[in-house]
Amino acid sequence: MKTLIALLLVTTFSWSAQAAPTHSFIKSPIHTTEEVAVDYDFGDVTMGNGASQTWEFTAPENAAVYISQITITGDDFWADTDCLGKLDATYSCTFTLYFVPSKEGAVTGTVKIMTNLDNVTINAKAKGVAAPAQ
Repeated sequence: MKTLIALLLVTTFSWSAQAAPTHSFIKSPIHTTEEVAVDYDFGDVTMGNGASQTWEFTAPENAAVYISQITITGDDFWADTDCLGKLDATYSCTFTLYFVPSKEGAVTGTVKIMTNLDNVTINAKAKGVAAPAQ
């Protein structure tokens, strides 16, 4: 029997002391039966600003999902989530990955989400850039 976890890309936005634009978009769910890898590029992020990306995870209709571990590697990446523990059938949780550059240059990060059904890897990249001269 195949089981599925749906992964839905929900929103992304940037913030700073100045008013930064907000971008929202929704993509189709990504369904997985074993392992899924998602690539996400935060693009150029100005020093002193930050960017975030939120994903929604939904358990399949016929099974609970036990999210046992979430690990994050990479400089300047951190997360906020309500996804650890049991996720009953059809219930959802959200995972938000943040990037706040501490230096100029390209960086990469990896998020690994381990469950009893499927494992998800998010490969993130971003570039810290200098603030424009004033």
